[in-house]
Parts: sequence; structure tokens; C-alpha cells
Amino acid sequence: MKELLFIVNPAAGNGTALGAIPLIEQFCRQCRFKYEITKTQYKGHATALAKSAISLSYDAVVAVGGDGTVMEVANGLVGSLTPLGILPTGTGNDLSKSLNIPSKIDKALSIIAYGKPKYIDAVSYGDGYFFNVASVGFDAEIARDIQKVKRWISGKAAYYIAAFLKFITYRHKDVILEIDNTKISAKILLFAIANGTYYGGGMNVNPNGSIDDGYIDAILITPVPRFKFPFLFWKFVSGKYLDLPYVKAYRCKKVKIHSNESLPVNGDGDIIATTPVQFSVLNQGILVFC
Repeated sequence: MKELLFIVNPAAGNGTALGAIPLIEQFCRQCRFKYEITKTQYKGHATALAKSAISLSYDAVVAVGGDGTVMEVANGLVGSLTPLGILPTGTGNDLSKSLNIPSKIDKALSIIAYGKPKYIDAVSYGDGYFFNVASVGFDAEIARDIQKVKRWISGKAAYYIAAFLKFITYRHKDVILEIDNTKISAKILLFAIANGTYYGGGMNVNPNGSIDDGYIDAILITPVPRFKFPFLFWKFVSGKYLDLPYVKAYRCKKVKIHSNESLPVNGDGDIIATTPVQFSVLNQGILVFC
């Protein structure tokens, strides 16, 4: 008999995560699983709960929320034999897209109930890990500023408004990149450190990526003329942009980012650090039902 711990972020998806609880309870009763449901109370709580769960021999610890919730739970499980389950109930759910986890709760639950976990990579930064995509530049500033917009507007509309405002006001950044043993000085629109494939609510940032190959895909995008950006945006969304003259992609194990000014670093939808920052891939860092 499986025993599952569900860690629910009550704020995720404007109540979508809370609304999943009756479905979770019904599913577990039908499958005769033992289960416990715990709600997070503060930032970082999900990581603490997941760490504590390792010694209790759960068959899976399930993150119920968006990418931020998943990242917190996963940080508590990295390096352990306790698998992560994901019920994507946030706004973006990009890691779930990268892992082909269905958006419907019953189908995602079935993967946890009847599937087998597999190892995926994790990427370290400072004292933590991200699992999908991190970035510096245009989109990281959107991730930082969106919290201000959410005071008045929620959901994906907040992202689009923050992106439009940033498009008008953004100044390109000067950075020094160390990609394995290669040093590059560049002015950037953005620089992405990708483990997964999707971010920003479904943008295919890393179309050639693999989340379990033991490598980071580093994607450098130099300034795009503002008048061209609206016409090229569909290429960035669909993952058909790697052949543009503004783009270079690298496959590596380590990345360092330096800059004269302190730049926000976006990781799995949250601001996780500021520059300077170093990333390293941890091959087979965590077990995930997917």
C-alpha cells in the first residue's frame, strides 16, 4: 500500500491548489492509499516539510502548487531516495510541461500512483537548487517586477502587463560569463541557464534540451532591436529562435555570471539570487514521477 505526503501551497493558482484537495482525497481513498495533506504557512516551509518526510519512508512527497512550490519541495528531497510527485496547480507550471506531466489532476495523480520515478538533473546555485530554467536579464526583471503588478492584477494578465512595461523600460545588461572554461564579455537581452525546456508560462526556451543528460544548456541572447522584437516574439515562444543572429547556445557543466551591477536571478519563476552567481549541474539529482 502506497503512502503519500501532499504538500499544498494554499496561495498557488489563486485557489486552484486548495481546490485540488477533495480530488486528492477521493483518489487516495479509491486506491486505498495512506496519505497526509499538509498546507504550507510561509516561504521555505515546503522545503522543511519535505526534508522531514525523508526519514518517514513515504513512497512520494507530492508538491501541489506551481513552479515555486515544486522547487521548494524538490530542494528538500535532492540527493535522497524519496521521489517527488507533482500536481501542477500554479499559474505557469513550466517544469510540469518540461516533464510531460498532465495538467489534469486525476491524470497527474495516476502517474504518481501507477508510474515509476526516474532521475532528473538538478542545478545548484549558492546553497540551493533549481530544476527547470534560471535566467538573468529581461525576463528576470519581469519576475522581480511582477510582484508589484500582482497587487492589482492576478494570473497570467499580471505577467503580460509586467512584460509590456519591461519592454518599454528595459536597459541591456553588461555581463561577464564563464561557461566551463570559456570566458565571454557580452551585452545581453537575457541569458538563460536551462535544465528543462519550457519557462515563462509555456515558452519553449530550450527546444533541444534534455532534463536528464547531465548538462546545462546556456543560451545567450544579445540585444534585439526594439522594432524587430514584436515580429520575432513568436520565434522565442515556439522555440524556433536558435538560428537568429542574436542567439548563441552552449552545452556545459558549470556557468558563472559576473556584472558590475547587482542583477536579479530568476530560477523556476522566483528570484533566487543576485549576481555574481555560479551554477553547476548535479546529474541524477532527484527522483521524479513523470
